[in-house]
Amino acid sequence: MEFAKFLHFLGLMLGAGAGFASMAVARQIRRSAGESTTQLAALRPALARMALGGIILLWLSGLWLYLGYYSGTNLGWAFHAKLGVAALLLLVAAAINFINARSRTRGVAPPAWLPMLGMSTSVLTLLAVGLAVYVFS
Repeated sequence: MEFAKFLHFLGLMLGAGAGFASMAVARQIRRSAGESTTQLAALRPALARMALGGIILLWLSGLWLYLGYYSGTNLGWAFHAKLGVAALLLLVAAAINFINARSRTRGVAPPAWLPMLGMSTSVLTLLAVGLAVYVFS
């Protein structure tokens, strides 16, 4: 189970690192209005892929931990709420990556609303982590 926990924390660090870096990039782009921000904006798809990788790793290791450590025990409403929030987070991250890939293959810029969708991941992540702390404390 130690390796599963390690993978779970690694997934959390990947997702959180990508999320914090995305916020820093967005903030710097806003501050640099008028200046060339192309290189900063080019980081967004890479950070989105890193976040998606982290979320997938969290799901895989989380299922491993749940089945191996808790043997499928019902952990209550907060656990199910955490799973729902985490599923929504996975869907948002997958959608962002899909839209980025489609834009890249078509040779067009991603839609202007995509960063707003990305900002929802911060709220979802904090909610999922808060529910996890509640459930596993």
